[in-house]
Amino acid sequence: PGGETSYFSICSELGYRTIAFNTLLDMKTSFKHNLSLPPLQPLAEAPGGLRVLRRVTLICSDPTHLRALKSPALNQYDIVAVRPTTEELLNQAIKGFPNFFQIISLDFSAPLPFRLRHSQLHPCRLSDLVFEVNYSVAIKNSSCCRHLVSNTLDLGWVSRGRNFVISSGAEHPMFIRGPYDAINLVSLCGVDFKCAKQAISTNAERVFLKGFSRTQTFNGILQRADVSECDDSLPKQLLISSEVDASSSTRKKVKQ
Repeated sequence: PGGETSYFSICSELGYRTIAFNTLLDMKTSFKHNLSLPPLQPLAEAPGGLRVLRRVTLICSDPTHLRALKSPALNQYDIVAVRPTTEELLNQAIKGFPNFFQIISLDFSAPLPFRLRHSQLHPCRLSDLVFEVNYSVAIKNSSCCRHLVSNTLDLGWVSRGRNFVISSGAEHPMFIRGPYDAINLVSLCGVDFKCAKQAISTNAERVFLKGFSRTQTFNGILQRADVSECDDSLPKQLLISSEVDASSSTRKKVKQ
């Protein structure tokens, strides 16, 4: 807090329209019986045209940590990401809590403790969950870069170039790169250029929309809004996803 203006300046200059500030929480220390979150500090005023989001990443090393995903305390964040440390936790998060987070954030700067599998990607597509490729680790040192390339190759092969987003994870503004620089970097890791472009644009927007559904609707199902009181930035035609029938796996949509 207090140093956001430098991020705002460079992100606006590079052409970004939405950025997110991330809080990394190790659940070993932050979760005992209830989720303990640090108080949110006010951000500096962003320039016009730049949307600023709040994100939290939960490092989960025990099955009980996943219960924190249902905590109302997370509603103060626009985006929730999970970093499971084992394959069992990854599977439990995907199958048991898909509506409570948006991003699977693995540490690509080191060898993964398990192999990604095709079977894990199918439920991710059904639930709009995405994996994350964090490119700033490639700028720090050659060892991290080598691991990033290897892990991104594995992710690209398993996901067929879909269901992932590109983020900077920059701890300093100097590590931020422009959209096409980030796309080219991921393309060098074996991902199709078109898929890499979607990862930084379309897929990233899907993450935001799912986060909005998580915090602003009832169980991600229904929102009631008085259109006459909506400001001009909201669409007059509001498309809302209704309950998903588990037996038929079909989604009904209601216009309001």
